[in-house]
Amino acid sequence: MRNQKVGGYQLLVYIAYGFFILLGLSWFLMTLKNGHFNFMAFFIVAAFGSQVYYRHIFTNLIFGILCLVGSVFCLMEVISIFDLMAKGAEFDGPVKSLIALSLVSIVMSGILIFSYTKLSFKDK
Repeated sequence: MRNQKVGGYQLLVYIAYGFFILLGLSWFLMTLKNGHFNFMAFFIVAAFGSQVYYRHIFTNLIFGILCLVGSVFCLMEVISIFDLMAKGAEFDGPVKSLIALSLVSIVMSGILIFSYTKLSFKDK
């Protein structure tokens, strides 16, 4: 890794990397335990792992946009599966945790998207 001082926003970007790596790794291990090799989860872990090493700023923008779309889709899927727009919908523990995970993922995607503008002009 390069020897540079890590700034405040760069630390948030590393937290976002760690979040997506842990999310992909947990998804990969859960499906691997059931006897399936999940290519999407493996790609997420490999892509964000390589991004930690190379720190390409434009790739942060691309990953951020892709993760934002996926996070919003997951949030809408949770709302649809558990029928949370119904009048008597119950928000129990798993539903709250899935909604919180989707919202945290949206925030982490936003950090990656805005890192393109925050970090690209820092050296100039």
